[in-house]
Parts: sequence; structure tokens; C-alpha cells
Amino acid sequence: MSAANDFSNDARNLKNQAEASATRVGDDAKEELAKLRAQVERLMEERVTPALAGAADQVQDYATRARETIEDQADAISDTVRERPLTAVAVAAAAGYLIGRLMGGNTYVYPRDRH
Repeated sequence: MSAANDFSNDARNLKNQAEASATRVGDDAKEELAKLRAQVERLMEERVTPALAGAADQVQDYATRARETIEDQADAISDTVRERPLTAVAVAAAAGYLIGRLMGGNTYVYPRDRH
């Protein structure tokens, strides 16, 4: 029975060694994951967040300039309409006619063939 006991002890030792190895591998994996997480967080803080902030500032600047340009153009058109109302009406009528022709083709209010 001594061979059976030796085999049992060897199996127990192998099991203990395997458990210890698995624990070490698990601990090493946890440590590596913690390092990777810290690197990702540092990268986000150092590069991604500032880049996004810079892009947001640039978009805000473009939006502000666009709004100012639109307001300036609206003021200029308003001034022109006040100074030359008949010209403004003529331009609006011509633009309406052209848009109507481009979009509607040859449509009439009343059909041509009235019987």
C-alpha cells in the first residue's frame, strides 16, 4: 500500500502546485489589467480629453462666427429694404418666379382646356 500512498501524496502535491500556479497566474493577470487600466486613464487625461475640449472650442467659435455673419447679413438686407423698398419687392418677385419655375415647371392655377 505504500505505492498507493506515494501516488496519493504525489497527486496531492501536484494539485497543490497547480492551485498555487493558477493563483499566481490570476494575480499576475489582475496586476497587468490594473496597469493597463492606469495607462488608458492616463492617455484619456493627457490626450483625448484635451483634444475633445479643443474641438468643442473650435466648433463653438465657428458657430459664433456663423451666427454673427448671419446677423450682419440680415441687418444689411433689412437696411437695403428700408432704403429701396420697390427694388426689394421686385427682387423678391423675380426670385419667387424663378423658384416657382424651377420647382413647378409649367403648372397653372387654372387648366388651359376649359370647356
